[in-house]
Amino acid sequence: MTKIIVNADDFGLSEAVNYGIISAYKNGIVRSTTIMPGMPAFEHAIGLLKENKGLGCGVHMTLSVNKPILNCHKTIVDENGNFYKRITNEIIEEKFDLDEVYEEFSAQIDKVINSGVKVDHLDSHHHVHILKALRPVIERILEKYKLPIRGGFEYELNYDKVIPMTESFYSDNVTDDYFENFINEIKGHEIIDIMCHPAFIDENLVNSTSYVMQRIKEYSILTSKKVQEFLTRNNIELINYSKL
Repeated sequence: MTKIIVNADDFGLSEAVNYGIISAYKNGIVRSTTIMPGMPAFEHAIGLLKENKGLGCGVHMTLSVNKPILNCHKTIVDENGNFYKRITNEIIEEKFDLDEVYEEFSAQIDKVINSGVKVDHLDSHHHVHILKALRPVIERILEKYKLPIRGGFEYELNYDKVIPMTESFYSDNVTDDYFENFINEIKGHEIIDIMCHPAFIDENLVNSTSYVMQRIKEYSILTSKKVQEFLTRNNIELINYSKL
C-alpha cells in the first residue's frame, strides 16, 4: 500500500491561508502542513494547530520572502533588511555567509518548537533547501535536529530520513483529474510527499504571491469526495510525517 503525505505549504502566510489549510485537513485529504515562522499569521497558525492536534506540522524554512527571525544578518538580506526574493546557487555563492543561513534556519525551527509544536519534518519555501550551495547548511541542520526532510535535492545527501516528493500538483496540473493522471507516479513510491497550497484568499495573500487563484482550485480538489473515494479504491493511505 502506498502512503502519501499531502503536505500544505505556507501555513502562517496569511489568516486566509491558515483557514484554508485547516479546512482541507478537516474536510479533505491534507494530513500535514509546514509553518513559516517569520510570516504575519504565524501566531494565528499556532492557535489553530493547538485546536487541530491530528494535523502534522513541520517547518517551512524561509530564505526568500519577508524578513528573517534574527535581526543581525549582513549577507542574506537586502538594504531594507528583507530576504532576497529570488535565491539561486549563484547568489548564495556570491553573497551569503552560510553561518548566517544556518543560524537563521535554526532560529526558525526553534521558534516553532518553543511555541509548543511537535515538529515532525522540514522543508523550505521555494525549495531553497535543495540547492547545492546550501548543502553544508542542511547537513548541519539535520545533524542538529535529526528530523525527516522533504527530498528533491540537487545533491547526494547521506541521510536516511529523506522523503521523496512530487511538486506536480501545481499550476497547470491542478485539475479535477490530477490524481487519476498521476496515480502511476504516486504508486511508484512506498511513501511520497505531495506538495500542495490550499487556501482561502485575503489581501495579505494577494499582496505576497502571484500564486493565488490556483490555491482555491487546489482546495476544491483536495476536499473532493470523488478524490477521497478514488484514493481509497487505489489502496492509498493518508499519513503525516509523525507516522513514519
